[in-house]
Amino acid sequence: MGAMTQVCEAFAALAELCIALDAAPATKHERCWEQQIDERWWIAFNGHKEPVGCSDGSMVEPFHCYVKYCGWPAGVFAPWGGVIAAGEAANEETFLAAVRARMPQ
Repeated sequence: MGAMTQVCEAFAALAELCIALDAAPATKHERCWEQQIDERWWIAFNGHKEPVGCSDGSMVEPFHCYVKYCGWPAGVFAPWGGVIAAGEAANEETFLAAVRARMPQ
């Protein structure tokens, strides 16, 4: 199997939001960078080289994003991919739409 050539779309969108909200680099946060994306989606991103806990007590692996939808765990992803809910309301497409809508104008 060849080397990874693409960053997962959800991770790329979240990185853009982090930069736009002046939260980059993610290592400047003592623990995870946490963000309420909208009324449904919430994320905790660990930009550190070791696992770090977030405010809900979950441990987030290095360079991973932990996602919740309406307060429920909905996914975990890193630059090379991951998993996210696949329901009618909570899925990668609705997550991406929420992240893009959260971008400052």
